[in-house]
Formats: sequence, C-alpha cells, structure tokens
Amino acid sequence: MTLLEVAIVTVIIGTVLAIASTGMRSWQEAERTSAVVRRIADLYRLASIEAIRTGRVQIVFASIGGAGDTAGNPLEDSSGNWVPALLLDDGAPGTANQDCAIDAGEARQLVQPAQGMRWGVTFAGAVKAPGDDTGIAISSGSTFSTPAGAASTWVAFMPDGRPLGFDNACSMGQLGSGNGALYVTNGSRDYAVVLNALGGVRIHVWDRQAGRWQG
Repeated sequence: MTLLEVAIVTVIIGTVLAIASTGMRSWQEAERTSAVVRRIADLYRLASIEAIRTGRVQIVFASIGGAGDTAGNPLEDSSGNWVPALLLDDGAPGTANQDCAIDAGEARQLVQPAQGMRWGVTFAGAVKAPGDDTGIAISSGSTFSTPAGAASTWVAFMPDGRPLGFDNACSMGQLGSGNGALYVTNGSRDYAVVLNALGGVRIHVWDRQAGRWQG
C-alpha cells in the first residue's frame, strides 16, 4: 500500500469510529434517562403499595425548577446532592409529623439523576400524554395540581392507596385530584410518567415520526 492509501484508510477508520462513538454516547444517554423514568414510575407504584401496607401517608415530590417540599426543603440525598424525585413516609394521617414536609427521621426513597436529563419536553410541544387529564400545561415538566387548581410538583398517597393533590398547608383534595404527569426529556427523546386518579401508572414515549405519544 502507498502512503496515500494508508492515509485514506486511516481517515475512513477514524470517521467510522467517531460515528460509532457518537452513536454509543447517544444510546447510553437515552438508556440512562429511560432508567430514571422507570424508577420514577416505580416510585409512584411503591408509594401506593406502602400507603396500603403501612396505613401511612406516602408523598412523592419532584424537584422541578428547584421545587422541594411544602416547607421549601430541597430534595437531596444523604450527601446533599440534588435528586429529581423523592418518596417520603409522612406518617399516619392526622399525626403531628404528618405535615407534607421532610422531617428528621422520616423514611425516604430517592431517584438519582441521569446526565443529560431535564424536565419538560423537546418535541411534544403542548400535547399531553394519554391519561393526563389535568388543566396544567406540560411546559414546566409537571401537570400535578393543588386542590385549588394551581400547579404543583407533588402528590400524596393515602392509606387506601389513592393519590390526592394537596397544597402548601397540607390540605388534601378530593378523589381524582391526584391525576397528573411528569415529563422528562434528554434532548433526543421525550418521556411521560402518567399517574391516573386511582393510582395506576403508565410510561409513554413521544414518537417523533408519528407525532404522538406511544405506550
């Protein structure tokens, strides 16, 4: 082979490797985001199960736009690192510490973030996922609401397993007020985790070619 041929082959190999590396990074990022979405969905399912099992109020908070609990406490792990979602065992209904806020000693479970994920959508625009019947726009990443209809980033599961919306004063809404969704994107794919009024959870993915939610 001549030096020119060697150079051409080297360039071709380098280009193929660069394309493969980019594709691998995109695939890994998509998998990491997808894993976070699945864990968030599992957190809602676990909250309903634990509420029934323990007879205690279980609350799932989402850290959207820096949101925390009703007292403004941030959602963090034991090392002080930000987490996108947190499940809190808030105690038996009506007890002193059942205040919709993170108190010392209360059990909690976390969802760790993935690099590249963010709240909201990239491609879905204003189109809500099936089962998201709220009046809140998806632009912020959450369509959960308080009993008065204001946007919120949390939902409580009562001892019968049903989800309810609540406000900063920890006043619970009526049956049906817990319907809502969290929207997550990594810039190349949009996801929705939809919680229906009875506690069922479903994950949807935006199909860019079809222009609609799938799942």
